[in-house]
Amino acid sequence: MFFNNPIFDYNREPSRDILCIDCKSFYASVEAVDHGLDPLAAKLVVMSYPSGARTERGSGLILAASPAAKKAYGISNVSRARDLPFPYPQDLYIYPPRMRRYMQKNREVNQIYQTYVDEANHHVYSVDESFLDVTDSLKSFHAESAYELAQQIQQSVREKLGIVTTIGIGDNPLLAKVALDNAAKKSPDMIAEWRYEDVPNTLWQVAELTDMWGIGKRTARKLHGMGIETVYDLAHTSYYQLKDLFGIMGTQLYAHSWGIDRSFLGDTYRPREKTIGNSQILPYDYTNPQEIELVIKEMADQVGMRLRKQGYTAQHLSLFIGYSKGFIDSQGKTAFKQRAAMYPTNQSKELADNALRLFRERYTGQMVRSIGLTTGQLNTDGAIQLNLFTDSKSQEKEIKIDHIVDKIREKYGFKSIVHAASLLNGGRAIARSQLVGGHAGGMAGIHNDFDG
Repeated sequence: MFFNNPIFDYNREPSRDILCIDCKSFYASVEAVDHGLDPLAAKLVVMSYPSGARTERGSGLILAASPAAKKAYGISNVSRARDLPFPYPQDLYIYPPRMRRYMQKNREVNQIYQTYVDEANHHVYSVDESFLDVTDSLKSFHAESAYELAQQIQQSVREKLGIVTTIGIGDNPLLAKVALDNAAKKSPDMIAEWRYEDVPNTLWQVAELTDMWGIGKRTARKLHGMGIETVYDLAHTSYYQLKDLFGIMGTQLYAHSWGIDRSFLGDTYRPREKTIGNSQILPYDYTNPQEIELVIKEMADQVGMRLRKQGYTAQHLSLFIGYSKGFIDSQGKTAFKQRAAMYPTNQSKELADNALRLFRERYTGQMVRSIGLTTGQLNTDGAIQLNLFTDSKSQEKEIKIDHIVDKIREKYGFKSIVHAASLLNGGRAIARSQLVGGHAGGMAGIHNDFDG
């Protein structure tokens, strides 16, 4: 069908040598190398809350699995302990996560990348992926092409750290990323190059919309509703219909389907709204509302501490409660999310009171396995607006207590002062003070769950 759509002239689009590099099964690879195993051949998983004994099944998530383990057991990085064969095979290696170690190896990997490009041409996308613009580096490393330099980088990382990398190459970050996701991981040398002139034979051959960078399940469902099933369909639908349905995002979807991406690695990304929050997966299903409320109070304490540390107050609070796998409530849902506006605050007690109110409004006995608490509409005016419906002296007292507690924890560590209730069944604050990013590794995890 013909549409009067915009036409892109590839000769006028930015064309660089962009690499998108992924450390293959990163956490699992680090464990394999540290334990003297081949990261590609060993059947290995990194699992939260392993039992510690091969005769007992663990209860946690599989955070990473080696390629051999994925192939042998049909698992992924979002599987659970129960998805592994049990009793565990003798040739299966199971290790608990060591986030501090993975962060260290991530720094080492990126230090290698930075020997090939300067800081402006290096963008860390995630703990295991980075973008490099090597356009101006080819001559310095006597490389005839981006492909040849990619091979050099791949070999350097493998020789120095033992970690295997896959690399996508493109004229822009988009093409490099989709080449990585859809072709490099299947290529014998784990490198794939997609250029503008290759779009009909590469990008348009991507059959699943969710295999396209930037298209999630929800967007894919909307596109399916328009009769769009593949990236080729997306590139040949009405630009104006996409714009009407999705707004500015629709114009971006259309451009991406033609391989167009005008971003540069040196561009500064400015998030629309900063958020500060805390989330965690519980070690077992919580059914006692008092234990659930205890965890919510602990999380409010942690979020309040981070707000104060960064000089923010929040006017918006969001609580997420995720159920146990397979649990569906009376409304057919597997989770619920409650939001509320509040007086600008960073007081732990105020945050806890609001979060508990949200919880009590919706909780009816569900089996809970994950909790998230997020604050938004942050401001840095430095003034606390006292709640007119609460005694001012009590509020001033709570503010002083919060700051005293913060100073003690900053000097002596989080565990130096905790609420007595955290010692009760269900309390998670003390255990999580040993985590990095929510996983085993060190004290910093209590401060660094997520900023948006």
